[in-house]
Amino acid sequence: MLNVIFLILSTVGCGATYLFFDGLSPWWILPIWLGLYVGLTLLWVFFLVVSSLFLPRKTPEKPIPFCSGTIRFGLDWLLSLLGIRVRWIGQEKLPDEPCVIVSNHISGFDPMILLGTMRSRKLVYISKESNFRIPVVGPFLRGACFLSIDRENALRAMRTLGTAGDKMKQYGVDVGIYPEGTRSRTGKLLRFKKGAFVLAQRANAPIVILVTRGTENITKKILSPRLARTELEVLEVMDADTVQSMTADELASYTRAVLARELGQTADEPKEPSHAED
Repeated sequence: MLNVIFLILSTVGCGATYLFFDGLSPWWILPIWLGLYVGLTLLWVFFLVVSSLFLPRKTPEKPIPFCSGTIRFGLDWLLSLLGIRVRWIGQEKLPDEPCVIVSNHISGFDPMILLGTMRSRKLVYISKESNFRIPVVGPFLRGACFLSIDRENALRAMRTLGTAGDKMKQYGVDVGIYPEGTRSRTGKLLRFKKGAFVLAQRANAPIVILVTRGTENITKKILSPRLARTELEVLEVMDADTVQSMTADELASYTRAVLARELGQTADEPKEPSHAED
C-alpha cells in the first residue's frame, strides 16, 4: 500500500511540475519522477529514524499499535518494492484463538513475509537478542512486544517462553517461532528445539504447522526482471487438547515429520544439534 501511495504521489508531482514549468523537455519527466520517489522514500526512512528515538527501551506490557502497524506497513512496502509475490494456501485454517506458528526456516525473509502478509492477526516473534540491537529496527520490535531469547541461558529462555505465554493469554497475540533455531543453508530441516512446543503447552494454545517455500531465491531475483514468487501453506492445525496430550519432544518430532514429508525429506533428525546463527 505504501509503495502504491509513493508511486501515485510521484506521478502526480511529476505531472504538476511538467505543467507548471512551461516548455520543460519531456526528457526531464523520468528524472523528476525518480527524484520524487526517492525523496518520498527518504522522508519515510527519516520518519522511522526519528520515531524510533521516542520508543521505549524496554519491552512494554502490551504491544504498541503504532509499532505493530509501522512494522507491517513498512514490510508491505518492502515486499512490494522488491517485487516479492506471496501465495497463501490454507489461511482459512488458522484458528480463531491465539496460536503458536511453527515453520521451516530457509531465509532471513521468512518472518518478514509472514508479518507483511498476515494482516488480520496480531503476530509477534521470539527472536535472537542481536536483532534488538539493530538501530531503528530494535526499538520497533520491542514496542511491538517481540521477545528476545537467550539461546545460551536455559533459565532465561524459559522465562521468555513464560512471558510469551502470558501475552498470548492477555492480549490475544500469535507467536511465531522457528524450531530449528536458525535458517537452514541447504533447505534441509535441522534438528528441532522444543521451546515452541513448551510455549504452546504453557499457553494451552493450538499449534499451526506452516511450510515456507521459495524465500531462499529472493536475493537471486531482486535484480532480475522476474518476480520472486514465494508460498506459505498451512499444513495442519493441532488443537490445544492434542497439544496437551503429547510431550514437547513428541510434538517436536511430529511437527518435523509433517514438514519433512511435505518437503520430500527424511524425518530422521541430524546427528549433531544445529547451532544458532540466525
